[in-house]
Order: sequence, then C-alpha cells, then structure tokens
Amino acid sequence: MTEFYTRYIKETFGPDGRLQDCSYDYPENFNYGYDVIDPLGTLYPDHLAMIWQNDRGEKAQLTFGDVKRLSTQTANLFAVRGLKKGDAVMAALRTHWEYWVVAVAAHKLGLILCPVYYRLTEEDFAYRMETAGIKAVVCCQEGDAPANILAAAERTGVGLRFSLGQEPGFEDFHQAIAPQPTTLDRVETHWQEPAMVYFTSGTTGKPKAVLHNHAFHLSHHYGSRYMQDVHMGSRHFATGDTGWEVVSGTKFYGQWLHMGTLLVFDYDRFPPAQVLDFLAENKVTGIMAQPTVYRMMLDVGMDRYDLSSLTNCAVGGEKLQADVAQRVMEQIGQPLYEGYAQSETGLIAAVSKNMGRKEGAVGKVMPKYHVEILAEDGTFAPVGQEGEIVIVADNGRRPEGVLMGYLNDPEATATLWDGNIFHAGDLAVMDEEGYLFYRGRADGIIKTKGYRVSPMELEEILSHHPAVYESLVVGVPDQDLGQKVTAYIRLAEGYEPGDALTEEIMTFHNSRCAGFKKLRALHFTGPLARNANGKIIRNQFKETM
Repeated sequence: MTEFYTRYIKETFGPDGRLQDCSYDYPENFNYGYDVIDPLGTLYPDHLAMIWQNDRGEKAQLTFGDVKRLSTQTANLFAVRGLKKGDAVMAALRTHWEYWVVAVAAHKLGLILCPVYYRLTEEDFAYRMETAGIKAVVCCQEGDAPANILAAAERTGVGLRFSLGQEPGFEDFHQAIAPQPTTLDRVETHWQEPAMVYFTSGTTGKPKAVLHNHAFHLSHHYGSRYMQDVHMGSRHFATGDTGWEVVSGTKFYGQWLHMGTLLVFDYDRFPPAQVLDFLAENKVTGIMAQPTVYRMMLDVGMDRYDLSSLTNCAVGGEKLQADVAQRVMEQIGQPLYEGYAQSETGLIAAVSKNMGRKEGAVGKVMPKYHVEILAEDGTFAPVGQEGEIVIVADNGRRPEGVLMGYLNDPEATATLWDGNIFHAGDLAVMDEEGYLFYRGRADGIIKTKGYRVSPMELEEILSHHPAVYESLVVGVPDQDLGQKVTAYIRLAEGYEPGDALTEEIMTFHNSRCAGFKKLRALHFTGPLARNANGKIIRNQFKETM
C-alpha cells in the first residue's frame, strides 16, 4: 500500500535505506484540513487518531472520522458567528482533545490560529490579543484561565468567546458546535498564506509573534518519521502544552500525516506514575519528551511498567545529559534520539534509526533544509569550525517550515531572514557528514523546563522595583530544570543586600509573570560589565554557572 504522505512528499534513499533527498509536491491551495484530515476521515473513518486521558481520570477517543466531522462542525460554528478568512482565533486549551479539532477547523476556514499557554497572566493574554488582532477565543476551564482571558478580552474588544463548558462571559463550545452541519464548502486558501501565529520569547523586548503558512504543516513530516519513527500502527506519546510550537512537531501534523495514533495525557503538573500507567495500558510505541520528563519517569522506575511495545524514544527541548540517556538504556533498553529545532523553523537536525547518530551531536541535518555554518567574517565556515547555524534559501525560495516573519515587525524579521539566509542565532560545529554539535545560544536565551524564556523580558519586570539599579538574567545549568532562571542584580543607591530584600524582589518579580518564567535564584553584584558598544556582556558570570 502506498503511504498517504507520498501524496505530498517525495523521497530518495541510499542503498543502506537512509534518507538522502526529498522534495514537496502539493497543490497551490494546499490546506491540512481539506487535504489531509478530510481524506483520512473518508478513507479511514474508524482508524484511531487519538486516545486521550487527563489527570482526573476522564477519557476520550477520536477516530479520523470524528476529527473530520467535529472540525467541520466547528468551522461552521466559526463561520456562522462571523469569522472569515484571515481572522485570528486564539486557543488556550491546555492539552484537551478539543485543541486539535479547533486547529483543523481554523485551517479549513483560512483563519490564523493563535495557540497560547493557558497559565499566562491577564497582561500576557491582552498583549497577544492586541498583537495578533484576535477576533475570537476558545479556552479551557483550568485554574485562572477563564478569568484572565475574559478580563483581557474585555480590555481588547474580543467579543466572541467559547469555553469547554459553562462559564460566565463565554459560550459553551460543545453546546455551540452540536447543531452545526457536518458538511462544508471548501474555502480557498493558498499555501503561502498565514495559517498560524505562535508567540515565542525573543532576546529583546516582549515575546514576538512567529507567523507560519499552510506549508508549515507538511514540514513536520521529517521529525515525525525520521526522529520519532511514526507510521501507521504507531501509538505515539509526547509532552507539551498546546500553547507552544513544539506540539505542532511532536503530536499533531506529521504524526497524523503518517496515520499514527496520538496518546495524549492532559495534566497541570507532569504526573510520572499516572503517565506511565497510561502508556503501558495503551501499548505506547514511541515517546517524545524533555530530559526533565524522562528523569521524572526514571525516578518512578520505567522498568516497573510493561513498556514492551515501545520501539522509539526521542528527546528534545533541553540539553540532554549523559546520565539520563544512560539510565533510560539501563531501565528499558532504548537509546534516546535527540533533535535540534526552533519555533521559527521546526526541526532542523536529528539523530534517529534512519539518520544515524554520533556521540555528542544534536543531530544530522534534515534534507528538507540547506544548512551552513556562518563564520564571523560572513563566509560559510569549513567543516569543524564553530559559527552560527543558518538555513540557505536555494534558488531564492523560502524553505517549507521557515517562518513567514514576525507579525507586524519587519525590523525583527530582517534580523533573522533577509530573503536568502535564515539566522538561527545558535552556535554549532558541523562535521563532514552533516552532524551538528551544538555550542549554545549566541544571544543568551534561557531554556527552562522545555520553555524558552527571554532574559530581557524578565529584566524589564525587575527594572520596576525601586531597589533594582540594573539586572542580568541568565540560565544556570540545572539537572532537573535544564536551566535555572537566575538574576544578578546591582542595587540602587540606599539599598543593602540581605535575605529580606532577596525575598522581596523575587516575590515582586514572580507575582508578575507566568510560572515557567519565575526566578529560581537571585544574587547581588556590583556594576555589570559592558562591551565597547555599551551592551551588557551576557556571559560575564559564566564561571559561576
């Protein structure tokens, strides 16, 4: 049987069976909803698309037929409520199964889907609503999400609001879609038109809005197949809240393109024992998670559960530490396949069964991209020389998967993409076989618990405390968090260091940001070192990290 994905992606393999080259073959009006989900829902209506469970024991299953039907009903709901092609809809849905339905519905109408983390503050939601021009929002009922979203929506004039149940100020999403038709005339979209906007921490100012087009969804084929080993018959589990881009690459577009069944566990704080029970019960074949998550499962004991169906373990989101990989091998006999990705590009490189692996490498460059290492003098570096990772546009065409740009921010876009080269902002060495050896962020961005955090965003918060003259926020390597968010503070005149002031400043900061951005440590220091241009040297405390 010809595999479904070959409708849109062509590949060539070497004598050893390894992927050598690839190309895309899709229509100008490619749309994931109409061209992937609807055909799968027609051809394989009873094939399980998702097995879902939450930390309260609630369960659900969706077939491809269900996803086709429910996404069509949701698209009809949005249309009858006045949403039209080009409008933006926000989804703050934790990891509820409804997110996938809302996403596909948005794609079908040509709406711009804006996934956001449900535990953001009112200010965070309002900023995203204003920046993306949100016309409607669908939210979960967890924690403070409804209250914060409602307050932000009223501030920014977002009148169309749905929640997953009865909630003051919102329509009940399930009740609203129930009477909607199950057929829909195709809304014509073009692959180059915007489909999604993700907010991701940059290195200066507030989070930036990363805009992706409809072809972005096909670019996730490579990670799904060649890092996560998803195929028809797979039962694939991945961590990650739907508010982050990682979900697009680890448990959505590529996995369903390959007809894998998603195992989705919805939780607030990762419960390792519950998740391992869920994976064993549902005969998981593949796991994709951060090193921190593997560490938590290892501490419970992965070898205490029947994971005999497991054939592939992938890891990403943080630096992989050798002891984690070793313990996974000892407990369940599986190697960890690492990868390198960005919100602006999706997966760039990976190690896998097909691509091979090398000690210390974050991966081999995927053939979907032409990757080079850019030396300081602006030339492409030779093999073995450190430089910045860049993606080159062959024949002047932006590769599928690379961002369209930062929404309404051409200046920031130009720093990454000049029409010929995409600047990843990460330092690495590439060997003669195309393996990348990661050296670190060129700009000091922090990765903690799998999330990207802009240090300058946190420094801005600290600047509002009267005792803070200047600050530097960095990520300090941490076994459990990946990086621990740490602040170095120069005090304003009239203030003296002490435990009480430390607690006061940390409380001031942490009460004004989402949980993953909270300071974990704070140190007082003298004047911060600056370079010749007056910019703070971000790695000046490197010897203490």
